[in-house]
Amino acid sequence: SSGINAESGEFQTFQHYFKRINLSDTMAADFEWPWHYNFPPFFTIQPIAKTKEQQLSSWRNLICDYHSHNKLWELDRSLFENGSISRRLTPSGQRGVIQDLCDQGQGVLEGERCFVLWRSVAEWGSLLYSWVTDRGLTGTVLTLFELQSGDDTEGQPFHGMDVWLLQYVISLLGKEGKAELMMGENADFSDAGVKFY
Repeated sequence: SSGINAESGEFQTFQHYFKRINLSDTMAADFEWPWHYNFPPFFTIQPIAKTKEQQLSSWRNLICDYHSHNKLWELDRSLFENGSISRRLTPSGQRGVIQDLCDQGQGVLEGERCFVLWRSVAEWGSLLYSWVTDRGLTGTVLTLFELQSGDDTEGQPFHGMDVWLLQYVISLLGKEGKAELMMGENADFSDAGVKFY
């Protein structure tokens, strides 16, 4: 047989069921949900290793595509429930999906919060650093607020990025010797600055 075993609810490991959602198709006017989001077994973590691997890959793709489409930085956990089919990932299933997202470099945890990286940290760092160097701003102190919300960054992919995630990206640039994060007095980074080299 092929496809899905409806009685057992088991995913069969056919590549076409778990193909990468094409961003050029899904990023149209409204988000286009992949077919498996309306398939009940998608919300039960599968016990067979190969099937589970495919399933987790599909969850990663869905999460990244959805957050990129809606420009959301923090994980929207409502994705784990589909009311139209009365299905929800269990808490342990949710933790497994989040852990896999982070293990694959597409998420980062900060306490109870999970930030979604639809681009890798290295890609975000490269975009930010290119913007700085293209404008001749190396050696200049900029505030994180300017980078996140300033008029000069309007239209840039990183504009509006959650400030915690922004400082995380900058801290990795710091390890490469390209930036120095200057903390202010506020723990929320609202008065933090950065100098690029």
